[in-house]
Amino acid sequence: MAEYKGIKGFKVQYLDQDPVPTVAGWSAGNNMNSGRANLAGSGSAGTQTAALAFGGNAFPGPTTAAFTEEYNGSNWTAVNAMNTGRQYLGGFGTISASVAFGGEPPTTATEEYDGVSWATVNSMNVSRGQTAGAGIQTAGLAISGEDSAPSLTNATEEYDGTSWVAGGTVATARRVISALGIQTAALAFGGRTTVTVGATEEYNGTSWTTSNNLNTTRQELAGAGTQTAGIAFGGLIPPSTYETATELYDGTSWTTNPTSLATARSALEGAGTQTSALAFGGNAGGTNTAATEEYNVYGEPNTFQNVGQVWYNGTTKALKYTDLAAASWATGGNLNTARESLAGCGIQTEALAFGGGSSPALTATEEYNGSTWTAGGSLGTARNELGGAGTQTAGLAFGGDNGPPALTATEEYDGNSWATGGSLGTARNTIAGAGTQTAALGFGGYNFTSPLNATEEYDGSTWTTGGSLATARNASAGCGTQTAGLCSGGFVAPPTGAGAQTEEYDGTSWAAGGNLNTARYYVAGAGIQTAALAFGGEIPPPTGATEEYNGATWTTVSSLGTARAQIAGTGIQKSALAFGGSGPSAATEEYSQTGATAIKTITVS
Repeated sequence: MAEYKGIKGFKVQYLDQDPVPTVAGWSAGNNMNSGRANLAGSGSAGTQTAALAFGGNAFPGPTTAAFTEEYNGSNWTAVNAMNTGRQYLGGFGTISASVAFGGEPPTTATEEYDGVSWATVNSMNVSRGQTAGAGIQTAGLAISGEDSAPSLTNATEEYDGTSWVAGGTVATARRVISALGIQTAALAFGGRTTVTVGATEEYNGTSWTTSNNLNTTRQELAGAGTQTAGIAFGGLIPPSTYETATELYDGTSWTTNPTSLATARSALEGAGTQTSALAFGGNAGGTNTAATEEYNVYGEPNTFQNVGQVWYNGTTKALKYTDLAAASWATGGNLNTARESLAGCGIQTEALAFGGGSSPALTATEEYNGSTWTAGGSLGTARNELGGAGTQTAGLAFGGDNGPPALTATEEYDGNSWATGGSLGTARNTIAGAGTQTAALGFGGYNFTSPLNATEEYDGSTWTTGGSLATARNASAGCGTQTAGLCSGGFVAPPTGAGAQTEEYDGTSWAAGGNLNTARYYVAGAGIQTAALAFGGEIPPPTGATEEYNGATWTTVSSLGTARAQIAGTGIQKSALAFGGSGPSAATEEYSQTGATAIKTITVS
């Protein structure tokens, strides 16, 4: 079992009473190469181990920056600069597929990053600076901002990977606004009208709805996560109160968290999820900063999980955790078409299911809203045992078969219909996938002869060869991103059969991770490389076994209600979705943690 000292750097021992909680949760990461404020980044589509930072200024001077840096979970690396240096710009996307837009003075200029360099693309319709973005490169948002000092715009624009179109207008137009989420489920909060505001609004892909205000009214703050599980941190209360405050959003209201940033700052940027966030850059009391901080929900493997806070009262510290027994699967709405060997993508409340079946293979696509499935646009090519990646409005389907031979066909979903994409280099079925529509990963699989170790990377149009798996396999679970992927389980060539091997991808090569406790194939996965979930599969027989991964070891948790193989999954570790499977099954199950927390006390030595 890992010791807490190995995670946070100090020994622990039990005390006979609990301290009064006051602070918690953020830890220092390595500094950026260039300290700056008013920058932008990949946002919520980025992760704590794969984030992008670009633009900004060397506060308090007027110099604008074109610098771009990539974060791999340990260090920042300078890469090719933007074409136009600017500050107060907006951004969204992933480390290998991002969009930069707007900036000061107000502009419509837009650039796309492909993981190597920036290219100027179609401009926005409304000039703006001091704006915010959300989403991915093929389904993003530009939200409010300043269109000409001191005039504000309430306009939202939607980007589809090529051009901008008008979206719904925000109720409260403001500058230095913050945002998180995806194009069809975004959250906008904080900012400034003529005064600083705590106003929060939710976007459903068409219109904005007012929600509950931030508890700490502020501007120039950052955020990460989703519309139903967001985190906001830092910011400015004019004229000169630089904030460390952290708040969590649950889809309805904000809760002030005892955790605080170590560096009080405004005009910073964020990335990641509510339980694995990243804060970087900003204005720290009148001086630009390069400081990076990581927010994590830590756990003790095999004992506790969801350690969200380390509280401190000046003498002792307390560890807040949730018992593993509280993590469980609950019944969701059934698929309209029962099927096995299907694929999926998205999040628990906005999921996509496609393909599957046996004889014949299916083209059917269904969309999940958190309670019910409805029909979506059909695949162009009927297939089962295919791979999937992306979101409900920007999905990707690839490989599979409809009887021999295996397929190379790739299709892209825009929320309504599927269109042909670039073909895989290696035809295969039972392939695993990870990432987004414009930065996907396909790995392993079967060509009707033997398991494969081939990995391919997709950039939104073309598949290219990546680093090979160390262990050739098919029917494994995939999750994570193109630069931080995870492969677990699968069928390994005889005499091994069901495999327990886990491998981690860094964007170039695979390295061994911790083995599953239950070896299996036809298994499903969800989450990111450092917070993953594996569930279902074939031992044989079919199993409902579920395990959580913390980046090093797997821990067995509550099983699926219905044991099954050839299942699809999506979501994050603490909010996953399982659907379909052997039978064929129409069953859908939702994974979440609902238990009460407890306090465990520790001291620093």
